[in-house]
Amino acid sequence: MTEQAVASDRGVGPKVSSLTGLDMSHIRLCPAIAFNQIVGGRYKLHILCVLEGGTHRYGEIGRSLLRGGLGKPITPRILSRELRELEERGLISRRDYPVVPRKVEYSLTDHGRALMPILAEIVRWGATGAHEQILGI
Repeated sequence: MTEQAVASDRGVGPKVSSLTGLDMSHIRLCPAIAFNQIVGGRYKLHILCVLEGGTHRYGEIGRSLLRGGLGKPITPRILSRELRELEERGLISRRDYPVVPRKVEYSLTDHGRALMPILAEIVRWGATGAHEQILGI
């Protein structure tokens, strides 16, 4: 064990992530836990993937979740909640047009776009079929 790793284990000096090799001494919450708190839930990651393709309206997002193989249709209440939480966390933006019938569009913010490389890696992992083996599908 290196001197730095020993010091880190004692709470002295920088805390270096064994996964990334990065100094994590300034981080108060594990980034993996924070990621789960930010985008955790049944639909949030899929919504972000849909919006990666560009701006979409509310109904388009709901229909894409059904086509994405998530089973039964998402209820309007749940879709509204997921979109609102993503907006509150700064990952998506909402544009409400003052027209009748109502027109609302959603798109990724810079913070949302910053997650796309992570989601792309998850999709690459899924393309190997590993998730189907793990889930027994």
